[in-house]
Amino acid sequence: MNAADLFRILRRFASQNLGLKVLALALAVAAWWFVAGESKVLVSFNVPLEIRNVPEGMTITNMPERQVEVRLTGPSSLLSGMRPSEISAGVDLTAARAGRQLFTLDDRAVKVPTGIKVQRIFPPSIEVILDRTERRMVAVKARIGGGAAVRRRVSKVEIDPPSVEVEALPDEFSRMPVVYTEEVVPKRTEGSYLAMARVETREPHAKIVGNPNVRVKIQFRK
Repeated sequence: MNAADLFRILRRFASQNLGLKVLALALAVAAWWFVAGESKVLVSFNVPLEIRNVPEGMTITNMPERQVEVRLTGPSSLLSGMRPSEISAGVDLTAARAGRQLFTLDDRAVKVPTGIKVQRIFPPSIEVILDRTERRMVAVKARIGGGAAVRRRVSKVEIDPPSVEVEALPDEFSRMPVVYTEEVVPKRTEGSYLAMARVETREPHAKIVGNPNVRVKIQFRK
């Protein structure tokens, strides 16, 4: 196909439905002028700051900001009905290292609807302190509820598994020789009683690795 043939095809296509094309063009131009000529406004929202992708084997040991003020600019028609739930802010710690670090909050940290621009974020940065954690096996003990009368009836308590893997800061293990289950309140005090109970950790950075539930078997005196 030569240039002359291509020109004839384009001219024939342009001549078809010319009225619709002119109307579509006029509407597009009108819409552009409406948006371009619409007044710009500035609004502020307080949104939660999500801290994502904490590296494995580390934990955050300070109290970084968990809420930021985001100032947005854009057409009044878009911002007038905008809700805070349409905005998300986050810091990615994938490449973070142990120690004290400062992370800048810019427009890449905030997601907003199309047509809206991030003008300012406050605070403009957050400080994060990461410390390395360890994993150790820690013995489990059951917390038996129901009062002193019930506990006096207990002759033996078996826990399966008898220990769980815990991830925590090294110095937290010195204050955590054992971990306890949630309170187990027997529904009877004769024979034996079986219950599933969740293991709890009291240290602020400690967590159970894997399944936090154990089986508790309480044997009562005859």
